[in-house]
Order: sequence, then C-alpha cells, then structure tokens
Amino acid sequence: MDWSVISIIMYTNKIFTLLQIADSIFPIGAYTQSNGLETYVQNGIVKDSKSAKKYLWNMLSYGIMYTDALALKLSYECTQKKDVEGLKNLDNMLYALKAPKEIKSGSAKMCGRFLKLVEKFEKKDMLLKYHELIRNNECFGQHSIVFGMFCSEYGIDKDESISAYLYNIASWIVNNCVKLIPLGQVEGQIILYESSELLKDMLEKINCLSSDDLGRCTIGFDIRAMQHENLYSRLYMS
Repeated sequence: MDWSVISIIMYTNKIFTLLQIADSIFPIGAYTQSNGLETYVQNGIVKDSKSAKKYLWNMLSYGIMYTDALALKLSYECTQKKDVEGLKNLDNMLYALKAPKEIKSGSAKMCGRFLKLVEKFEKKDMLLKYHELIRNNECFGQHSIVFGMFCSEYGIDKDESISAYLYNIASWIVNNCVKLIPLGQVEGQIILYESSELLKDMLEKINCLSSDDLGRCTIGFDIRAMQHENLYSRLYMS
C-alpha cells in the first residue's frame, strides 16, 4: 500500500480517537458537573442567551485557559519527554489552584473514570504510571491532565488535542445553559457558533503560555462554585 494512503489512514484513526474521548457521551461523568453555573442561574445572573454567552466567554477566557486548558498543554509536553516528576508537580499545582472543593473532586473523579476506561483500549506506559501515582496518593488526578497525556501517548497532534478539549468544554457549558436557564437548542448552537473565533484565539494564546501562567485569579467563579454546595436544590454535582 502507498505510504501516503497509510499516513491518511493513521491520521484518520487518531482523529476518530480524539473525537471519541472529547465526546459528551464518553462515560466519565462530565454531564454531572456545572462548575458553579447552577449557582449563577439560581441567582438570576445567567438567565438568557446574552448572559449565557457572556458567562461562557468569561469562563473560557479567564478560567479555563489558565487552568485546565494550559494544564492539558503542559501534561502533553511532559508526557512526550517522559517527565514523571513534571507531571507530579503539575498535578499537585493544578489541584491546589482549584479553590472550590466540588471542582477539585469532580475533575479527580472524571480522571479516575477516564483512566480505568482507556486502559481497556491499550496499556500505555505514562498513563499507567499516572494511575499508579494516584493510587499511591502522590497525585490527585485531574481530567485535563489525563486528557493531554492520552493524546500525547496516542500521537494525536497537540493543537488538535487542545482544540477538541476547548470545544468540549464550550459545548458542555452551553448544554448546561440549555438545561438550566433554559435556552432553546437553536440558541445554544448559535452561541457555540459565535464562540469559534474565541476558541481559535485561545489556542494561539495557550501555545505562548508556560507553567508560570497557571492559575489566574477568578474569584467570582470560585465563590459561585463554593456556594453551589449549599444550594437548596441541585441538579448537578458541582
């Protein structure tokens, strides 16, 4: 078979694998997390498509970019270098930087489920080491870190990995807005479509960031996520 055809097949297989782990139906429990959005909705702050879009863009630009999205990039790079100590430091730093308890625990649970599932695909050295570190209480486990490690281990392009993760987070937030506010499905899709340029800009910025940029302060988001624990009624776990 022609090598160009083989390359196309291999690339296509990697894209399908990336789409699988970034899919909302990938069974790791992402649908149970709102990351504080439920508090914003119950307080009447996020109440329509305009405020939902503002919430999404602010969460992505000031929260996700400097925590989970950047951690994904750094974990991808550590995995390529087989830097176990770097991964341990990244894991502990990211966990410490997430102030709300529900956000920490939610991401850790998703990470654990992710690892157990993908180990049934293939046994990959760095993923097995990360799982062992978590079992030995040397790491806490974070979903964005294991996502980046998986993509690195499976030879998926770094930019494509970050892009898929960003879209997954945006889609997840919009889906929660549709359910909680509620919004129409069409309104939700318009918000997602209008966010494409933001996601592209975020990818470019993330590639210029380092571990020194981890954990930009997002007091408002953290407070709402903490308040979620004490809401009178809740649909989500965070």
